[in-house]
Amino acid sequence: MIRVVVWATHLQTDILALAAHLDGCPDVALLIVAGDAAAYQREPIATALGLGAPVLGRDDPATMARVRAFAADVAVADNHVPPKGVAPRLFYMWHGLGWKARSKLDLAVFYRQVERLTGADPRRPNPNFLAQCYGPTDRAWRVRDWKLPAEACPEVGMAFASLLRAPPYDKRAAAGRYAIDVMNRKTVLLSITWHSGGVFDGDTADTDLVRRLIAATAAREANLLVCLHDRHRYSASFLAGLETAVADAPHAELRFKSDHPDNLSDLLVADVMVSNLSSFLAYHYVSGRPAIHLVRPRDGPVERVAMVLSRFRVRRKIAADSAWMIDPADTGGVQVSDIEGALQAVGAALDDSQSGGQAAVDWLARHVPRLDGNAPERIRQCLLAMSTAPVSLPPIDTTRCEQHFAGLSDCGPAKAATS
Repeated sequence: MIRVVVWATHLQTDILALAAHLDGCPDVALLIVAGDAAAYQREPIATALGLGAPVLGRDDPATMARVRAFAADVAVADNHVPPKGVAPRLFYMWHGLGWKARSKLDLAVFYRQVERLTGADPRRPNPNFLAQCYGPTDRAWRVRDWKLPAEACPEVGMAFASLLRAPPYDKRAAAGRYAIDVMNRKTVLLSITWHSGGVFDGDTADTDLVRRLIAATAAREANLLVCLHDRHRYSASFLAGLETAVADAPHAELRFKSDHPDNLSDLLVADVMVSNLSSFLAYHYVSGRPAIHLVRPRDGPVERVAMVLSRFRVRRKIAADSAWMIDPADTGGVQVSDIEGALQAVGAALDDSQSGGQAAVDWLARHVPRLDGNAPERIRQCLLAMSTAPVSLPPIDTTRCEQHFAGLSDCGPAKAATS
C-alpha cells in the first residue's frame, strides 16, 4: 500500500485526473489537500467523480495535523510545493503545457522549496523527486534550462486527457451551471492569462477587445464565455471595465477560476477558444475544435507579471530568448496580433467548426505524443517506484514509470478512457 497526499492549488485538470485515478486504486491510500476545496465541492465535477478520499482545505488550521498524521510516502503537487513534513518525496506536476518559460527567480525559489521538503536539491540525481513531462519538448527544456536530471523527468503525457476523452458528465449536464444558453447557441471561450500583463496594449485595449467580441458574438447569435484565473491576479482597472461590459450583455458570462475551478465544463461547452497563449489551450486542442491565438508582435523584451507572496502584482521585462519554453509561433491554430484579426478569426471559426482541427492534432503530436489515456497510470507507476526506493541516493529506476499493467483494471475512472 502506497500513501499519497495530493497537494493541489486548484483541484482541476491533470492533478484532478490523477487524483480520480488513484482514488480507485486498491493499493493507494489517498488524501487530497486543495486551496479551493470548498469551491471544488460545489462544482459538477465533484458530484460526477464522487471521490472517496477526503478533500481538505489547504488554509484550514486543522489540515496540517491531519496531513502529518496521514504520514504520506509521496506528495503530488502542481504549483505550490508543500511545506516540510508533508512527505519525504515529491512528484511535481503542472497546470498545463504552455508556452511561457519560468523565470530564473521563480526557479531559485522552487529549488529551495523542493530541497526543504525532500532533503535533496532537485538538480542532483536523487530518489525523492520526479517531475511530470508532457512530451519531448518540455522534457528537453526541464533538463537543459531547469538543470533537472534526465532520470527525474519521465515523459508520462497529459493526465487530463483521460477525463477530456471520457468525461464523467456531458455538455447537457453542465448547461444548467451557466447563465448563458450553451445548448442552443455556439460558445466562444475567451481565456486571458494574467502572466503577460495584457493581451495587446494594456487594460484599455483589452477591455475594447472584450467589448468588440461581445458585439461580434451577439451579431452571430453566439455566446462569449470569459474564463479568467483568480480575480486578484488581474488589475483593478481591467476587471472594472470587463465586469461592466459583461453585465450589459445577456449572452456573455464571466468566470474566475477561484470561484469555478471545474474548467472541464468550460471545455465541454466551448465551440471556439480565444487566448493569449494560456496553457488552457493545450487541453482545448484535444477536442479538435478551433483555437485562435492572440500573439503580440515579437519586437523586443517580453513583459511579464508576477505575484509576490501571492498578493502583489509586479511587472518585469524579460529578454525574448528566455521568455518562452515553446516558440509562440508554434501553435495549434490561427494566430492574430490585433483586435481586427481576432474578430475576423472568430467569425471564420463560428462558420466552420472544423477549421484548425488538424493544426491542433499536429501540435499535440509534436509536444504531447502520448495521448492514450494512460498518463494517470504511468504516474501511479512512478509513485510506486518512488515509494519503494530508500530516501537516499542514488536515484530510482524510472523505467517503471513506462509500465502499464493490464491487471489493474479496477483503478480509477482514468482507466475507462483506455477501454
